[in-house]
Amino acid sequence: MRGPYIIVANHSSVFDGFILLSSIKSKITFLSAAYLFKKNVYGYILRVVGAIPVQRNGSDITALKKSIKILTQGGILGIFPEGRIINEENHFSAKAGAAYLAVKKVVPILPISIKGTDKALPIGKKWPKFNRIEVRIGTPIIPPDTSGMDKEIINKIVDTYMKEIF
Repeated sequence: MRGPYIIVANHSSVFDGFILLSSIKSKITFLSAAYLFKKNVYGYILRVVGAIPVQRNGSDITALKKSIKILTQGGILGIFPEGRIINEENHFSAKAGAAYLAVKKVVPILPISIKGTDKALPIGKKWPKFNRIEVRIGTPIIPPDTSGMDKEIINKIVDTYMKEIF
């Protein structure tokens, strides 16, 4: 699949971004929590891969503008819609940012389910262990070409991709 498009995936381990990078053979620009850029190793990796820092306190206009620019240039955005690492038994509600961007720029969303990374490198562990990791690439979700933002359409898109990735 050629860009522009948005990848949404579940996020249960720090491995997930690497798994997406190895599964999709194109450059992915990830959105990542801004505080991670201040951590030595994580910050270095995020800067090297060109990730966009996102502030958690409400809407981040700078991150939004950078994301729109990536999509306008035909790029691929990687978004973990729940905004943090979670385990499957402990779902948090999804943020609507990916759906908003998809509707605004009329680009497809590619849902990807990643299973097994939570066992390969569980939250809080420093060293990985061998575990089978499965990646399932779902059917692209094409947003309608509307003249404006419709909250109902955005919520429907969020529901659709969350069902695909879990």
